[in-house]
Amino acid sequence: MTDVKLLPLGGCNTIGGSKILLEFDGSRVLLDFGINYSQLNRYYEEFLKPRTTAGLMDHVVMGLIPNVRNLLRDDLVPDDFKLTGPKIGKVDAVLISHAHMDHCGDLGFLRGDIPMACSALTASIVKATQDSSKTEIGKDGLYAIPRECTEKRGTSIIKTKRDEMPGRDLCILQGGVDNSLKGFIRLSPSIEMAKDPNRCKKPCPGNIQKGIQTVDVKAYPVDHSIKGATAFSIGTSQGNVIYTGDLRLHGLAADKTKEFISKARSPRPYALIIEGTRAGRRSDSEPDSESSSEQKVLDTAKELVSSMTGDLVIADFGPRNIERLEIFKEVSDEHGRRLVITTKDAYMLNAMHSADRDTPLPGDDLLIYDGPKGSDEKWEQWIMGKYEDHVIKPSQVRDSPGEYVLSFSFFDIKHLVDLNPARGHYIHSSSEAYNEEQEIDFRRLAEWLRRFNITWYGFDFIDNKPVFTDEHRALHASGHASGDDLEYIVRELNPEKLIPVHTESPEWFREKFEDEYQVILPENGKSIDL
Repeated sequence: MTDVKLLPLGGCNTIGGSKILLEFDGSRVLLDFGINYSQLNRYYEEFLKPRTTAGLMDHVVMGLIPNVRNLLRDDLVPDDFKLTGPKIGKVDAVLISHAHMDHCGDLGFLRGDIPMACSALTASIVKATQDSSKTEIGKDGLYAIPRECTEKRGTSIIKTKRDEMPGRDLCILQGGVDNSLKGFIRLSPSIEMAKDPNRCKKPCPGNIQKGIQTVDVKAYPVDHSIKGATAFSIGTSQGNVIYTGDLRLHGLAADKTKEFISKARSPRPYALIIEGTRAGRRSDSEPDSESSSEQKVLDTAKELVSSMTGDLVIADFGPRNIERLEIFKEVSDEHGRRLVITTKDAYMLNAMHSADRDTPLPGDDLLIYDGPKGSDEKWEQWIMGKYEDHVIKPSQVRDSPGEYVLSFSFFDIKHLVDLNPARGHYIHSSSEAYNEEQEIDFRRLAEWLRRFNITWYGFDFIDNKPVFTDEHRALHASGHASGDDLEYIVRELNPEKLIPVHTESPEWFREKFEDEYQVILPENGKSIDL
């Protein structure tokens, strides 16, 4: 038997930023490659960002991505900067568990010849997110914006290169690979909507295939706050290594997690790499109880909206949380309203429909909000053209506010100026404020709502600080397993070795399980011989 080694490159002792290299039997796979928001927010904010002209240098120096050789894109390395870390051998694939940015957001720093392996839904969401986002270094994960090193006044800089955009190969591990998915992966709104396509950078999609030819990987759908989430089982000569990604047991798709546990537990896993976001939390911000289930969110929202007849209703839920969007569509349908979504949500739904025909599309009961804007991005032009019969203007909402539920986030609240409601209701169905910046956002949100005579639900204020009681939490369910559910998952899978990641409380796992399993607490940059 050969050695099985683990090299954590990110995601230890913190929530998010998962980057783990698994080496076994002459093969290597990366387990996620996401943004470490804790580290990013320590040094940067909206108007202080890593320099684009520095390529990957700022990200490496400030500890946002690992200092390793032979893993990152050569065209992002300035001539006067050298990577000095360990040299990584050929990587067979990067396994993306789901499309949250703390798991896939740094994909664009990886070499272009490393395929992305994931579910069909995750592939569609990653593509839609890149299409509808601003171009930034490292965020071009599925099709790379080519860059080159040049010199300006004696200093090496990285600049965009006018060339074709090479696509990353895709290995679909769960879901189908049909012409609909291939068509969306190959779609370029910039080309489709351009006056002169010959002046545009042309994406050159990579190959799309079912499975990975070089390694034995099984993908299991799991329940999380984004669709398409999967756990992975990687076959090695020592036994199966399980990576959970993010998962839970209290969502509307909890049966998927239970089926994963049932299938992955036999033969006994050699190692379990498990998320622990809520490890150590009991009766604090996210209680372990039925009160935080998605079903409870649905029931609570239905009851609330039933008392809002004739008034404007705004529902705020997290980006890419399509399950929550579907909940509020059901609420809208039941109360004779129509759900109104943003162009970005519409583009995402269209993308996901290419991978899963059960995903709803814009229609008579699911409208796209068309607020005043100077110019539209090409992807916005494309989606508005495709669904032009299902677009709604601010004046229509203003004239009949009781006929709609608006899916607006904090950054959409500016549209209240156009809507100018006599009164209304704002339902916060998303996560709490976890830092000072988010608390400031909530205070600013409250000022907007007060100005337009809108009552809010899902949070309150005490001493000018947002608070979230159990009553308010009935409108939001965590995307992560509770402490009790983590114990259940670990004991059901019954691994030989247990490795917690994506957690601020790794010691919790040692306290709970050291008498039953070999508990290994990983550290970033330190190789583990399993």
